[in-house]
Amino acid sequence: MKKIVMYLVIFIVVCFIIPIIFSRKFVDKSQEVLGQHTDETQLNTVGNIEEGNSDTKMIRLLHKSTEQVEELSLEEYLYGVVSSEMPASFEIEALKAQAIVARTYTCYKMGDSNRKHSEADICDDSTCCQAWISKDDRFSKWSENNREEYWNKIILAVNETKGKIITYEGKPINAFFHANSGGVTELPYNVWGGSGYPYLQTVATSGEDAYTQYASEVVLNKKEFENKIKEKHSNLDIDFNLEDSIKITEYTEGRTSKNNKSWKFKLIRS
Repeated sequence: MKKIVMYLVIFIVVCFIIPIIFSRKFVDKSQEVLGQHTDETQLNTVGNIEEGNSDTKMIRLLHKSTEQVEELSLEEYLYGVVSSEMPASFEIEALKAQAIVARTYTCYKMGDSNRKHSEADICDDSTCCQAWISKDDRFSKWSENNREEYWNKIILAVNETKGKIITYEGKPINAFFHANSGGVTELPYNVWGGSGYPYLQTVATSGEDAYTQYASEVVLNKKEFENKIKEKHSNLDIDFNLEDSIKITEYTEGRTSKNNKSWKFKLIRS
């Protein structure tokens, strides 16, 4: 009887206890490896400014309206960028993302040997570099009831991401950003030419259809359409009697979508 009980205990240990012990060790080890992998992935995408402290790094900012150059700290400069590029009413995490992208773009510009402005690192024109606004000008555009709250929110977004930049192969990326991509991003060389960047590819951007400027519509009659085309192509003749006189023959990567929303138009024959 004792032998039977002993055999039964050994059977339980072998079949149940030992597998539990090894399974627990395996789970713990897997979680440890997963954690290491996650950290490495983050380090490859979000790095830190290596040379100097973010507080002491100085920016030479060109004010395009006056052609004057102002020197200010990186973080102080970013307060003006974030408050100009994104509404302060947006969620704090969105403002933090904007701060990281703006800091990355600035660091890239500072290290660019082919910079646009010989006397400055960057300018305050959004069509040339990135937008910037002074605190006083920003306050004048905000409601008096929201000024302090909004400004403190901007400072929080910049300060809590201090020193954080997006890197590729250990260097700051050329961090282009925009308000709306129409549902899919475009490859840079289709916009500005050049060879492009391996870290900027065409991707779908879901959720943008709620944006007020997601789509726009322009209505032209036949004559207006023809005149508009001839502004760029004066020798072009259009035979509107032909069914396929106007058609899209090629799409770029960023404008190819299943529903073709990005290239939808209707010609009014009048």
